Amino acid sequence: MKGSIIYLITQLLFIVVILVFLIRYLWGMFFGKSYYPAAWEENANSGFIPPLLVKLEKKYPDKVRFFSFWFQIERLKKEHIPGSFAELGVYKGVTAKIIHTIDPTRKFYLFDTFEGFTNMDLRTEIGEAATYTSEHFSDTNVEKVKRYISGNQNIIFRQGYFPDSAAGLENETYALVSMDADLYNPTKKGLEYFYPRLSPGGVIIIHDYNYKWEGILKAVDEFVEQIPESLVPVADIESSVMIVKSK
Repeated sequence: MKGSIIYLITQLLFIVVILVFLIRYLWGMFFGKSYYPAAWEENANSGFIPPLLVKLEKKYPDKVRFFSFWFQIERLKKEHIPGSFAELGVYKGVTAKIIHTIDPTRKFYLFDTFEGFTNMDLRTEIGEAATYTSEHFSDTNVEKVKRYISGNQNIIFRQGYFPDSAAGLENETYALVSMDADLYNPTKKGLEYFYPRLSPGGVIIIHDYNYKWEGILKAVDEFVEQIPESLVPVADIESSVMIVKSK
């Protein structure tokens, strides 16, 4: 009997703790003070931010990464930098939807196998990525991503192994490229393909430039030694870096 009472009290305390954290979370979400860049607040107050983009920002956990995309795309508009957008490593389309919503007028190429990693790329990996298999990031498919993004005719899916999936785009130019390929080979091939086709003033944003993804560090560091530009660090959660091509 005594043991049952202690168990019941323990369960009640656990529920109370969970409720306290839930109430604090909901209070912060609806009534807590949020801090936004001044430029975003000015545009939002003036009605220049689409309601869908406001909704996406509220749901996106990495605010620094979100606003890095927004500031760069707004800069490209202001400076009239020509070229298409592209993403290498689309997965479920979360970042792609944000980019497309910020500027739906740009042709936007989405490169991914939509089937996860390939064994060919995994064989050469080091660090944390060496423990991954072809099952990682395979819980997606191109039809689901199409439905999720729900974009206009400017969204162009290029499914397959990169850079084979870029066949026929040799003369394309790019203003913004988001690279989230995770591994050495696709990151290396992505930089080799996109950088020569990047418009002056255009930007490549590379995600996961950190110690957990040694292949990305190696591919980016090797490539940057061959170009005049330096990496621009981004203070987001997974340590993105940018290459802004000289004009």
